[in-house]
Amino acid sequence: MGTVQPQQERRNTLSLWMLSWPIGIELLLQFLMGAVDTGMVSRLGDDSVSAVGLSNQVILSGMTLFSMINAGIGVVIARKWGGERKDEARRTSVLAVQANAVMGLIASIVFLFGASSILRLMGTPDSVRPLAESYLSIVGANTVIVLLHTVINTIVRNTGNTRSPMYVTLGMNGLHLALNYMLIFGVGMFLEMGIQGTAISTTISRIAALAVSVLLLWHTFRPHWVAKEWLRLDRPLLREVMQIGVPVSFTAISWGYSQVILISVISSMGAASLAAYSYIQTIQQFIWVIAAALGTGLQIRIGQLYGAAKHGEVNKSLSRATGVGVGLCLLVSAILFGMGEPILSLFTADAGIKRICLPILALFIGYQPLRVIGYCVSGSLNVVGEARFVAALSVFGMWALTAGGAYVLGVTAGWGLMGAFVALVCDEVVRSAAFLIRWRRRSRALPASYGNQIREGLFR
Repeated sequence: MGTVQPQQERRNTLSLWMLSWPIGIELLLQFLMGAVDTGMVSRLGDDSVSAVGLSNQVILSGMTLFSMINAGIGVVIARKWGGERKDEARRTSVLAVQANAVMGLIASIVFLFGASSILRLMGTPDSVRPLAESYLSIVGANTVIVLLHTVINTIVRNTGNTRSPMYVTLGMNGLHLALNYMLIFGVGMFLEMGIQGTAISTTISRIAALAVSVLLLWHTFRPHWVAKEWLRLDRPLLREVMQIGVPVSFTAISWGYSQVILISVISSMGAASLAAYSYIQTIQQFIWVIAAALGTGLQIRIGQLYGAAKHGEVNKSLSRATGVGVGLCLLVSAILFGMGEPILSLFTADAGIKRICLPILALFIGYQPLRVIGYCVSGSLNVVGEARFVAALSVFGMWALTAGGAYVLGVTAGWGLMGAFVALVCDEVVRSAAFLIRWRRRSRALPASYGNQIREGLFR
């Protein structure tokens, strides 16, 4: 029996590496396709790039307004799965799909009929608005597809299966890339559709990915769902999800609104700053994939360990994830800065836009490692019951430091786009430090058997 138990534990709780690398590949594929997408669209002009970048930011911000359920789903499923309560995990997945179907339909209707009003309220430059309206109305209308695909991937990942969503994403992006080329530029029997072509390509590839994801979800749980599970609301599970979901979703909603304000501030700086912001956002995603992969894998692992009451391993995982993440982000940020000129040349030939972007890439060498710490520690705090603290501090940072700081430094002080990113750095410094301090205090408040093991880790 002594040798069977460790083997069983290894099977039930995957290593941080085994959980994280497929997530990293999946995210990298998404961001590579985003970069290729931007590169293709850039051939249509900088206004087209600004239209796509602005529209995608609006959609992303809008989706956060409907994230109350999703915010707690992953943590709850990981806890149930790690604690061998797989029937409850299955019922939680039903709740997630029900909620996302309803919320997605609402969001799709808003974007389909309200694209013009949204862009007007944001002060979108006149040269960009018609293109953005066309793109936003098409891509925004399939938000229900995006939400369902996203939540299904979240469910499957938190059972420990991070590879299958990676394969689905690979197929989706491959299809998107092929259709993009044919529909944007008009290849063979296809008409040249410009920016509308990439919107249609995005829609078709997402529908295909959702169909495969539904089959994947069906095979994840045994026994399979029965009809009556879809016709009732599991209130106890809903309450458990909301204990985490409400604070985290409040953060997400606040982030959505603050991003709208941030984009509006940047839009007021002119079309060149808006285009530069779109290019910078594309490039920085290659760095962010490291933090996102490690942070997501870490949250799954900690959720399963916490559900299985293996508390002594929690902080060890956090220490490993942050250490590796900081080192990798430093390296990748430095490489991207060193290759900044040729990378930017892939997107634009405008020397003025390049002059705006290059100093910001230098700033990323210090900024991105901070994001790793904040992302990993905040996710860990959410799992162990500190979601309210994380939410309160995050909301303060978004509004007082990021949105407010972008206006003060970028517009009032005249620093332009660099001022907006300096404000982001200030926000990250404050949040990362506060989260680390809270984690240390949390470890001291736990029972001795748990607290002593935690203090042997990151905060010895």
